[in-house]
Amino acid sequence: MQIHRVVAGETLDEIASAYGVSLRDLLRYNELASKDVIVPGLALLIPKGPPVRVIRHTVQAGDTLMRLAHRYGVAPAEIANWNPGLPGEGPWPPGTVVNIPGTRSDRRSIEVNAYLMPAGNENDAALLQDVSELTYVCAFHYRVQATGHLDAPNDRRLLEAAAQFHIAPLATLTNFHDSHFDPHLAHAILHSPSLARRVIDEAVRLCEEKGYRGVNVDFERVQPGDRAAYTSFIRALKKALEPRGWSLSVALHPKSWDEPSAPRTGAYDYAALGDVADLVMLMTYEWGWVAGPPTPMAPAHRVESVLEYATGVIEPKKILMGMSLYGYDWPLPYVAGKTRAASIANNDAQNLAIAEHVPVEWDLRAASPHFEYETAGIQHEVWFEDALSAAVKLALVDAFDLRGVSLWVLGNEFPQLWYLLKDGYKLEKE
Repeated sequence: MQIHRVVAGETLDEIASAYGVSLRDLLRYNELASKDVIVPGLALLIPKGPPVRVIRHTVQAGDTLMRLAHRYGVAPAEIANWNPGLPGEGPWPPGTVVNIPGTRSDRRSIEVNAYLMPAGNENDAALLQDVSELTYVCAFHYRVQATGHLDAPNDRRLLEAAAQFHIAPLATLTNFHDSHFDPHLAHAILHSPSLARRVIDEAVRLCEEKGYRGVNVDFERVQPGDRAAYTSFIRALKKALEPRGWSLSVALHPKSWDEPSAPRTGAYDYAALGDVADLVMLMTYEWGWVAGPPTPMAPAHRVESVLEYATGVIEPKKILMGMSLYGYDWPLPYVAGKTRAASIANNDAQNLAIAEHVPVEWDLRAASPHFEYETAGIQHEVWFEDALSAAVKLALVDAFDLRGVSLWVLGNEFPQLWYLLKDGYKLEKE
């Protein structure tokens, strides 16, 4: 496969002809809403050729477009197409990261997890059928109650479909209460031996009775002072699951260094938790969030920084890097404490740019696409993921030799990512 960024004046017919593919395939692989309208900046997946690979090159003094083209055996126009915003021929500032088009000579094995909020109907089965290559699916979520009992989702259809498609189901335990992750609930559970024991016993029971293959713990906003208690809870849960052959995974907030007193991340001892858990789902997304200012969801330089730290204290083959299947649409101007963004599936964001006839811009450092449009007199700013930004993230999976990726959340369409995964890797089943 290849990736082509649309430039002004191109048509889909011309792009299809240039690459020797059919217009039908171009539309299908990218799930484009129109065959007649296209806008500059869209990253289109081209279903032809060997698996695509992004080479992340850090600019050294004296690097120019022509020198890099000669070094990597790539046409200068291809490098320029993948890096809009780079100034001319160069030389470029040392330290700038440039994305170089490349191909894979082999397909390494990875595992893929995805979270699903079960609706309890046929939609759950349809979603899993569409992504049947998954290794794991996390049922989000089993809410821990103040009594230590677990409030179960309607997961019957999810479990049936997971069995049908040979996807290992994992039960996600959370401290979600009254529409938010509750640090006080987590504190009460973690500091009561009887309540913690009840949570663990119920987790074991649901694996026994429902056939879950493991437990995924996603306790968020845990207070820094509960760091040791949280690690002890995870150790006790592992002790209960391991003899029965069930796995334990933890979802962790991203961080680039360990600061035990940090309000959001201090409670999570990467080294200790990574040593205990079988899998670690790093939540390397949500830098751009619903109540924050318009910004990339998962800027590549920040994701890379998290992985550099994480792989120094956790075995890389335990780590699944988080990827988002959605972006955000912010009304402007942004006002802190008042403005709230709307979630938008990555594919819907692409098609919104087409419908509004606006170009898609590219943030070079973040390796993230974005655009602005106006409706009903209100300006909007949208940040999302596309084929090229996804390929950049997958390059980090390769660079750090990670176990695979973890996707949040099913129900959001992002077909280009699935094609990149299936084309470039051997997707393992447990």
